[in-house]
Amino acid sequence: MNQMSKHDYNEFVEQHFKKFAKVILDVITFRKVESFVEKIIQAKKEEAHHKVDSNNEKKRWTTGLLGECAVEKYIGKSFINWSIGSSSYYHVPDLSSIGINCGVKTVERGKFPLIFKKSYKPEIIVIKDSNKELYICGYATVQILNKYQSDALILSPDLKKRGTKTGFYGYDKLLPPHTILELPNNGSTT
Repeated sequence: MNQMSKHDYNEFVEQHFKKFAKVILDVITFRKVESFVEKIIQAKKEEAHHKVDSNNEKKRWTTGLLGECAVEKYIGKSFINWSIGSSSYYHVPDLSSIGINCGVKTVERGKFPLIFKKSYKPEIIVIKDSNKELYICGYATVQILNKYQSDALILSPDLKKRGTKTGFYGYDKLLPPHTILELPNNGSTT
């Protein structure tokens, strides 16, 4: 996969939408996320990484947090840490506060999610269709993340140059959304 096209997105993602779980968030949740993102951006201005990578930070934080809110609503458990501090303290899997070694990777519809080239934890993949409508796509094991990836899916030349992340396209390999509901019981991390 050397170049991404609209056809690729239709083939790898759109045709699987019927299998995804739709979650609707309310206005109160969106406003909470919006307010929190403003506070985070203000607090993070001093961190070196955020000085370099501040272009679309508000959009990225909002998309990521809305995805986490959608997963919380879907599984019926709260795991989001609404505190603010040094990024190094928060570099843990998103669901770790409820004892699950798993992250949440959210991407806007029409784009492929960016993941580390070498994944060490599973991810719940979420697509944001709007600020209130999100889709839980499924559960990606470490093996799935490490196999179904391509640098051609990275839109930012700077990020591509950095060489640490890649794009994920294995939507047809995801475990169905309902398997996420079983995570606390099976302890699976692979």
